[in-house]
Amino acid sequence: MFAIFFHESMNPFHQTVTSFPTVIYSALLLICMLYWVIAVLGLVDLDILDMDYDGDIDSVDSVEAQNGIAGLLLKFGLGGVPLTITLSLISLFGWLLCYYASYFASQYLPTTLLNIIASIVIFFVASYISVLITAQIIKPLRKLFAKLDIDETKHILGQIVIVRSAVVNKDRGEAFMNDGGAGLLLNVRATANNEFKKGDEVVVIEQLNDSNLYRVIAKSEFSGE
Repeated sequence: MFAIFFHESMNPFHQTVTSFPTVIYSALLLICMLYWVIAVLGLVDLDILDMDYDGDIDSVDSVEAQNGIAGLLLKFGLGGVPLTITLSLISLFGWLLCYYASYFASQYLPTTLLNIIASIVIFFVASYISVLITAQIIKPLRKLFAKLDIDETKHILGQIVIVRSAVVNKDRGEAFMNDGGAGLLLNVRATANNEFKKGDEVVVIEQLNDSNLYRVIAKSEFSGE
């Protein structure tokens, strides 16, 4: 069945998908396809690249970079769903637009220079249109993922987790929660001047506003011991 892809009649297809600008989206689409295959096998989480992630940031530049990317996504209406889904959709539509536009343009442009100019224009126009299409498609998905986030938060609150990082204090820290599956790695913060070490058992008591952070206290404090 796959032999047709290697037939001589497919040469124009191969030439288009491996030429600029389509080759950029061909690579992105291939990466996305590999990711989804791995995700189906359960080796990675769907939200592994979610921009809501707020890990330990040690520099102002890192903070600005994260805010810049997140702000750009919100500007184009791409927030509210895992970044992996957004990138997959943009890659798919970008590939389709670049492929067909490049294929037909090559039939009518007589010189190499005109082809190069057309390819640059096609890339930027296709990228912009694919972002707009993706923004419209993910609109109905936001409510679904918002509900899933609420359900997950309810499940996490009150759970005992194990400190995973070297330290958990009011500024930084990570903890692991055994959910019966692959487990969850949470970004946690201690209260006041409390500090916990790796391996300590703590309890999640609240989710901090506007961030993917959770407040934790000592297990003994939670149980009143």
